[in-house]
Amino acid sequence: MHITAKPTSYQCNLQCDYCFYLDKEAQFTYPPQMDDRTLKTFIRNYIDASEEAVYFTWQGGEPTLAGLDFFRKAVGWQQQFAGHKKIHNALQTNGILLNDEWCRFLKEHHFLVGISIDGPKELHDRYRLTRSGRGTFEKVMAAINLMKKHQVEFNTLTVINNDNVRHPLKVYAFLKSIGSRHMQFIELLETSEPNIHFAHSPDTFRLIDFSVPSADYGRFMAEIFKVWVRSDVGSIFIRQFESTISRVLGNGHTSCIFQESCRNNFVVESNGDVYECDHFVWPEYKIGNIFADSLASLESTRLTAQKQILAQECQQCIYKPLCGGGCPKHRINKGTGAKISYFCQGYKMMFSTMLPYLNAFVELAKHNIPLDNIMSIYDDISPS
Repeated sequence: MHITAKPTSYQCNLQCDYCFYLDKEAQFTYPPQMDDRTLKTFIRNYIDASEEAVYFTWQGGEPTLAGLDFFRKAVGWQQQFAGHKKIHNALQTNGILLNDEWCRFLKEHHFLVGISIDGPKELHDRYRLTRSGRGTFEKVMAAINLMKKHQVEFNTLTVINNDNVRHPLKVYAFLKSIGSRHMQFIELLETSEPNIHFAHSPDTFRLIDFSVPSADYGRFMAEIFKVWVRSDVGSIFIRQFESTISRVLGNGHTSCIFQESCRNNFVVESNGDVYECDHFVWPEYKIGNIFADSLASLESTRLTAQKQILAQECQQCIYKPLCGGGCPKHRINKGTGAKISYFCQGYKMMFSTMLPYLNAFVELAKHNIPLDNIMSIYDDISPS
């Protein structure tokens, strides 16, 4: 089981143009700040419902707005209720509020920090703006340098939009230059109305301009993969690549987008309500509340059922075992009744580029040869 906690709900100190969560302010009537009673109950119940290792992920909005004392309390209650279980913490942040005190705390308690950055300054500042409309690149870089100073482990989350998608190698080189060794690239798709009922004709959805074109996203990932597989395997970890390699080696996908069902990716809001997914924090997808329901009994039945409704084209596609049909949120394509992912073309481009190397990874693993040996045989695999 995995639950992402949103201790400050939709509250954020930035106004990123593409953020899908800021609109929740109009939906919720409760205070966006998680109170002590809710925090303590969530921590106790989540630990009780988990196995030997318990993974806490703190997200927003912007979770650091909850304040350092909030997280001190969280760690204290984790220690109180942990018993023999191992506790892990991850914090996804824009980094604006990080200072020396924050970094000392994060280091002391072994937090993994995910920092949001969309590339070098001219690309990052395209959409990641303050409420007054100013770019945030310098502040984010200051936060990264502070984490390096205090030896806080961090990874990067990069939203791929209609602008930075045109510069894959520039983005990749930049992320490596700032010390990122674990990267997530999130394909951006937002529409004029939320795709939550799966009943509308896909033709009624208007794409918001910052959404990334499917083919462009596929080229972006393919170009980065060709550099990564030639020189960075084992030293740089990219979520889409690692997940796909895990799948072909028989260990299943680690990325929920490509899994065959939506499971164990729940969200707990600041009032204790639990939803199936943070992209579906709507009344229809509320599945419980930490004060009233056993977390171990909660299931993502509605989204899982929707995910498994695939067009015949998908059922017959050679890449279906790799993509699993994609995320239900992205099913707005081709007038098919939302049964095909908007990113279908892009995924095919990415997977077709990866396929010869995936077969090689399987052979390496079969013979107990370290996977980073792929780099020494790259020229033998690379298409002419």
